Amino acid sequence: LIFFPEVLTDLTSYTLPMNVLLAISTGYFLQDTLDIVWSGQVKASWEFLFHHALVLSCFGYSLLTRQYVAGTTVALLVEVNSVFLHARLLMKLAGANAGCSRAYRLNRYLNAFTYVIFRLGAQAYLTAYVIVQWQLLMHPLFFCIVLNLMNIIMLIYFYRLLLTDFCPRLKQCNNNKFVSD
Repeated sequence: LIFFPEVLTDLTSYTLPMNVLLAISTGYFLQDTLDIVWSGQVKASWEFLFHHALVLSCFGYSLLTRQYVAGTTVALLVEVNSVFLHARLLMKLAGANAGCSRAYRLNRYLNAFTYVIFRLGAQAYLTAYVIVQWQLLMHPLFFCIVLNLMNIIMLIYFYRLLLTDFCPRLKQCNNNKFVSD
């Protein structure tokens, strides 16, 4: 997006570097899906698998048709937040206490901030684009349905994140998850 800022106004566009990014990202989501299945965590991770199925349907469509590749690049902005989500998980696995660890507290705020900007912001932009450009897009209903399902998933995840990191007394334990909140 830094090298091709014009794609923000035409999410249907295509460039080779963005297509390579899309292909690598599709491979990652496919590998992660297979890892969950092969590790026997399907039941505990059904929501991750549902999320991955939605992502793979959009990424696969774009990869095969070379359409909306710019849109998938915008969607990949969510991965900026993944740095802080993964740091959070690693700190929790290492036993960092949210009340005592300065690093965990800092990451907690950076995580929430980047979640809003890069996850919810990118989703809002993509959803608005599909609604505004509805008449000009191929298969707008498909993308509208997928985006709105993703919106619901991301809002649920954000609610869980806020509940866990900022209101821990209200959090109910759920030990049967593949990755806990």
